[in-house]
Amino acid sequence: MKALLLTAAAVAAQQAMPMEPHSGGHAAMIKTRADVQARVTQRFAKLDANRDGFLTQAEAATGHAQRMAMMQKRRAARAQGSDSAAMFERMDTNHDGVITRAEFDAVPHPRHNRMAQRGAHAPRGAGQMFVMADVNHDGRVSLAEAQATALQRFDRLDVDHNGSLTPAERQQGRQQWRAQHRG
Repeated sequence: MKALLLTAAAVAAQQAMPMEPHSGGHAAMIKTRADVQARVTQRFAKLDANRDGFLTQAEAATGHAQRMAMMQKRRAARAQGSDSAAMFERMDTNHDGVITRAEFDAVPHPRHNRMAQRGAHAPRGAGQMFVMADVNHDGRVSLAEAQATALQRFDRLDVDHNGSLTPAERQQGRQQWRAQHRG
């Protein structure tokens, strides 16, 4: 059920917090409070399918599914760009042209192992972010609620309270995130 609760607030707030280095460019683009507000507004508009000014669990679920499909597509594109023949050769330890389940399992897959240990496919805290963003507890999140949640998270990282994140603040945020999310 938590996977259904991913909202623009969760996405934007997570992006306002610098992520692990492999998460790429979105977190790197957010440097000021204005960036956070713009990002939340953009995400909110994409997710608010019926344009009523609120995000529901159904809209969040649709947005989450679309985001997961896009991520899968990107992963597939990256995999095609890698040397898949060499990877296959490395996994096919007996060189019979077939990768058995045992051969596959023998290769470390740290990202998959972490997901299996957590037992979830949604980012940690997505459901909690929805609940936190839904300040008036009406089962839906307004743009104002989404922005307030994302800005609160940004403000926690902005140690010197100057309205922008320095590289040092971003690094500290990454270290805090890693410490909190290690399984």
